Amino acid sequence: MATPLHGRIDSAIRTAKQWESDKSLLKEIRESIPMELLVPELVCEREAEWRSFLNDDDTATAAAPAVTKSPYYRDDDVNYEGDDLLLKRLTLYFKAEVMKWCNQPPCCNSTCTGNDDGKQMESKGMRGPITQEEKSGGASRVEVYNCTLCNTETVFPRYNSPRALLSSKRGRCGEFANLFGTYCRALGFDTRYVLDFTDHVWVEVWSVRQQRWLHADSCEGLIDRPNMYEQGWGKKLNYAVAATHDSVADVSKRYTRKFLSDEFQTRRREFSPNEVMSDQVFMQMNGTVRQMSKVAKGRAEELDKRAKMEEKFFNTVQSSGVWDSEYREGRISGSLAWKAARRELGGEDNDTSKTDEKKDGDDKASAGETSFWVESFLPSPRRQNDMTIAVRPKATEGKSWSIQVNGVPCAATLSNGVAVVIVDELTGCILQSKAFVAWSSVASFLDTVPDGRIVALCSIADDEEEEKKESTNKINFSDSSKFGRLGGFDYDKVTSSPKDFVSFIGRLAFHPTWSSFHVSSESSSMEVSIQFDKPTASTAYKLRSEKNTVPAVVYSRLPDYIMPLNTQLLASNYQKRVAFEAYMEKDSMSSSIVGYTTRSDAPVYLIQNSGFPFRTANGPTQANAESDDSSWTTYHYLPDAIVPDDDVVEEQNNSKNSGTPNFDIPIADDYFMGLLGSQLLVKNGNSSTPTLLDTPNALTNSRLIALYFSASWCGPCRGFTPMLIEFHNVLKEEVASSHGLEIVFVSSDRSDAEFQQYYKKMPSFKAMPFSQRELAQRAKSLFGVRGIPSLVIIDSLSGRIVVSPDESRREVHQACQYGEKAIERLFHSWLDKVPEESKSMLDILALSCAEADETAKTGGGNTKAETYLKRAIEKEATVSSPLSKDDIAARVKELFPQLVAQGLAPNEAAAEAIKQATLQQSDSKLDSGHMGGESKIVTHYDPPVKTDMSVATTADNIYRMNSDDKDKVVAVLSTAQKYVANVQKDPTNPRFRNFRLSNKVFDKITSNAGSMELLKSLNFSVFHSDIDFVASIPLSVDLELLGKVLGKVLATHQHR
Repeated sequence: MATPLHGRIDSAIRTAKQWESDKSLLKEIRESIPMELLVPELVCEREAEWRSFLNDDDTATAAAPAVTKSPYYRDDDVNYEGDDLLLKRLTLYFKAEVMKWCNQPPCCNSTCTGNDDGKQMESKGMRGPITQEEKSGGASRVEVYNCTLCNTETVFPRYNSPRALLSSKRGRCGEFANLFGTYCRALGFDTRYVLDFTDHVWVEVWSVRQQRWLHADSCEGLIDRPNMYEQGWGKKLNYAVAATHDSVADVSKRYTRKFLSDEFQTRRREFSPNEVMSDQVFMQMNGTVRQMSKVAKGRAEELDKRAKMEEKFFNTVQSSGVWDSEYREGRISGSLAWKAARRELGGEDNDTSKTDEKKDGDDKASAGETSFWVESFLPSPRRQNDMTIAVRPKATEGKSWSIQVNGVPCAATLSNGVAVVIVDELTGCILQSKAFVAWSSVASFLDTVPDGRIVALCSIADDEEEEKKESTNKINFSDSSKFGRLGGFDYDKVTSSPKDFVSFIGRLAFHPTWSSFHVSSESSSMEVSIQFDKPTASTAYKLRSEKNTVPAVVYSRLPDYIMPLNTQLLASNYQKRVAFEAYMEKDSMSSSIVGYTTRSDAPVYLIQNSGFPFRTANGPTQANAESDDSSWTTYHYLPDAIVPDDDVVEEQNNSKNSGTPNFDIPIADDYFMGLLGSQLLVKNGNSSTPTLLDTPNALTNSRLIALYFSASWCGPCRGFTPMLIEFHNVLKEEVASSHGLEIVFVSSDRSDAEFQQYYKKMPSFKAMPFSQRELAQRAKSLFGVRGIPSLVIIDSLSGRIVVSPDESRREVHQACQYGEKAIERLFHSWLDKVPEESKSMLDILALSCAEADETAKTGGGNTKAETYLKRAIEKEATVSSPLSKDDIAARVKELFPQLVAQGLAPNEAAAEAIKQATLQQSDSKLDSGHMGGESKIVTHYDPPVKTDMSVATTADNIYRMNSDDKDKVVAVLSTAQKYVANVQKDPTNPRFRNFRLSNKVFDKITSNAGSMELLKSLNFSVFHSDIDFVASIPLSVDLELLGKVLGKVLATHQHR
């Protein structure tokens, strides 16, 4: 039966299908988009280099045009990379240069003296399409206007055809979203049309990098602002339908945090009688559109995976009930009257309460401190006698480059903050990297750092917040005195020039000759070269594990001669560790390797120091968290002094029980007591005599609960029961002794004696007492049990059915036929079917327990690493020395009038002057130490020389790194060429652009040393997704030019 939903959904699908039908239009649009204006940093320099290479010009960089800032650059661009950044700027470009908003059309009379904005136009109503142009343009209706100045009739056809819209380039939100969706598809974005039933439309674009759909509203020129409509405009939403040519989904939950409220549900009932019916409509129409589009198996699996991830996210955010950030601007597009009529001005009409806002004060950053996910990093674990530290407050590459240690960017930064990096004086290891809002916080932090450590710091000011920065520089004497251990640091200059850039490199409790301090209104580059007292090879190093962590980039995978790819995909964590250590001992190329990253079913990816800073990776869900191997873990070398003694990878036994969660499952006690009664029969140990136990205790920590309806008089039951006992025993002994499946026998026997005799044969089952026959009959009716044996699988958290009786009995029978592995797989497939709310709850519990375990394991912070990173203040002598009375008196005399002028009372000024004079004199007594070195400061410096290598150079490096084997170079280049050729055939198909590094075809590239640098020179993006590292051919790349470059370098090596 058709519902009001069907028509709306069908309309959205028809619009999305139009984007696929006109390939020549997509080509025309793609060729019109000015990539050099949208993302010059992604294309200009690299493509200039390619053209020089094709022309045999060795002066590529000299001929390359300067990379200018895009006119569509915005400060928040730093939050987006690659194709996501392109989408952000495309949205702005489209709003500014492509479409024009139309409240009323301008007068069609070319001689009319009226305004071009159509303000003099008066609406005369609406009609259907009449002219051939209106019909071919798909205009569903035509608005009619009359010019009040010249009395000429003008029409405004509301076109639905993208080609007609490309010609008119005029419209409102419907036209904007339609044509913008076409633009996105022309570039190759996987795009879906979103129809809001309260009369607005926009698009969503799939981000391969972030593995999520990004909201994009071309009317507003904004992306990734799903809270804009409810929280910003004050819209009373009900349904938001997202459609592609081969799928449809209800995405309302992305755009509201009130989905579960009575008010929101009431609005939805205008279109569907209940949520069950609503879900059924979407499921039916999604199936229909997939069937009509003949969706391939791979595409269907990808769509299913996205839907699953999306549903999990929706349920998580709805349970929180709050938006991540505040967005209270009213609508940008449209006239004031038009926005007011639609109640989309925002602000006072928005009933979002303060409780719906997540305050920034909850974040660590707002408390004045932030740091990297992982702070400690060793740029090189091999022998080195010196190191280089650079400080550049206005680094063009990004804020993390403001401080570099041996070329590794390591500055954690805050807006108007002070970045501080602590480096180990014995090994050159980056120990800590933090950023602070206030200098007082910097002082307190430095007070905890042991003597001798190397300190690099710089202040980073944002021009628009100079007043805020000035206030952070004012601290009291007790804080400023802590800078006395920082030899060469002059805090007076910092406080007297609060708006200037501050740069410093030095040592705590020493004042070496290479110590550098600079305060200037101009950003200056500072670089220090330091010689170690002893070669760092004399230090012991150990691999440190960082769970749920991935590097920024990978170098290659572990080569086949150490461990073949197929073996790596199946190997345990311990086997991978052994293989990695063998590689580090054997391969001469391993000197640049600082560690590796992996997870179960993934290769061993090697990393260099370009992999820092590390990033968080999503941890395993409860459904697949069988062992520690299931989450991404990065292992990297650090000095043994800061690696916990128990951080080891050991050979594990084959038992899956080692991965049993260590938290209690909050089962639905009330539900199961109402369903099964207050007590159940259980068997303890080897005793065959059952005892009564409270139902919650009997089912404690059950992840799934199976109700087994059976009877001794039933022949099929007597055949199925032994099989079910075997199934349950395997789960208990091999898969999940706890947090697994509990089976409750619900008897249909004719007498208690029959029940008792039959139950004796079920050693591990629980049972409803025979006396609870009324409850047993009610359970049969509730679950629709019409015959026995019958097995109902229930989620213990929600009480919902996970597997129907018909399916579960058949699946158990098949699994038992194929053995233990099949039983294990079936159990995990059942876990995968539980409601997303239950999965989210268990994920949160698992994460909380993991954090608690880590705290317990480290003794509440009193760890081996903490001992090395923090000084024992009570045991160290305060830095001081005898001072002459004349020195103190002279300085006090100088300071006293300054402090009085600042507003201090005479007595306070005198005391403060004495304290400051003592502090400033003490610094001159610091020893220079034994670390040699030299420093330089450049007031005006050029941007750093580009270090990226050319295509020819990276191909030559692969040849050199792989024992001069030209076949390997040819294999790498020809594989890359095939991928590029596939995209050239259909640039709009997203499927051809992204590939897992462990893909057996793409592995011809990944498996060779130097291959990642080649991909970089080809402008490929390489990044981490939840499942694997991914290589991507960016949407901004010139495919024709790239193909020619690959062809030339391949020909060179084929004839080598």
